[in-house]
Amino acid sequence: MVREYHEKLTGLSSPLVLSVIKSHPTGKICDANGMDLPEGTPPLPHTPQGQDDWTPYRNRLEFETAKHLFSDAQISAGKIDNLLYLWGLSLAVHQDKPPFADHKDLYETIDSTPIGDAPWKSFGVRYNDSRPLGDLPSWMDQTYDVWYRDPHAVIKNIFSNADFDGEIDYVPYRDFLEDGSRRYKDFMSGDWAWEQAVSNIH
Repeated sequence: MVREYHEKLTGLSSPLVLSVIKSHPTGKICDANGMDLPEGTPPLPHTPQGQDDWTPYRNRLEFETAKHLFSDAQISAGKIDNLLYLWGLSLAVHQDKPPFADHKDLYETIDSTPIGDAPWKSFGVRYNDSRPLGDLPSWMDQTYDVWYRDPHAVIKNIFSNADFDGEIDYVPYRDFLEDGSRRYKDFMSGDWAWEQAVSNIH
């Protein structure tokens, strides 16, 4: 098998082709603005989060409650409000309160999580082609919301997460089998990653 790396990422004048794949380049070192740094520049120091730091949650109970209600059980906003109201009633006799006031408080806390911030965005889509005569299907008059996260922000967050260090390819590559056919394996072996990497951004 032959592996090819693009010259924009290796600093060479032509694509780097390895016929025996033992190691791979890690990409040109650059700062947060995409400006090249001298070879051997160490990464910025990583400050690990303390075991008792649940920011933006006050404690582990808040985090686990949010995870359970939002991710695990996927409870509706109305049911979250009802549960937190009942929880609050049970704690009132102890002059205490539940981890969240209501579903809005829960959602705002989740959205303020600083790690991996890639805010949700949305746009509306609507059918705008020819319409049949007579009764129209209802979907032709509806506007549908499409929600997404910016793929560039998501990838940046993955690359900046120390948990993935040494576990992923940081450089797009193309593998070719002996018969010349292309072999796709991981995200970085795909065309989209290759085309993004060869874009000249500075």
